[in-house]
Amino acid sequence: MIIIIGITSLYLGFFSGHYMGPQMGFSTQGNPLSWVLIIIGILSAAPFAFTAFKGKLKRPIRSMLLVGVALFILIGPAIYNSVAFAIYTQGGGDWKCGDDPDYGCEVDIPTKPDDWSMAQNVGLVFCNLLPACIAIGIWQLARAAKSDVKVDVSASKLSREE
Repeated sequence: MIIIIGITSLYLGFFSGHYMGPQMGFSTQGNPLSWVLIIIGILSAAPFAFTAFKGKLKRPIRSMLLVGVALFILIGPAIYNSVAFAIYTQGGGDWKCGDDPDYGCEVDIPTKPDDWSMAQNVGLVFCNLLPACIAIGIWQLARAAKSDVKVDVSASKLSREE
């Protein structure tokens, strides 16, 4: 949770002095920080999944929502950047400098705007889909563990009655 709070604070600009926005430092050369955030996000969900698997997660719906929102904040922008960048560049897409002389090359324009738009749409789907799948998986693990506990309790009652 400390890592999630720290990266969220970085994302909102408390550590860097400026809001980093939903792109989280998007670069036309790629951003290696994106993979670090994705790995940290998935590893931060592992203790919740393990606790749910053991059947010791007290409030599975509340925990699922907490993990889902935290993962969306933590890995959502990183997945969006990584997926959109990979799809666009593998399709032969590139960027060119903006035409406005006041900004020079500060604004990069995609050479294939339709491909970039499609890549962004696919990135948006994945950045929402992965945190949702992890959160639902944690909830399902908790439900399965609780049903196993109920089956074990009823089986032990039957063996005592016999």
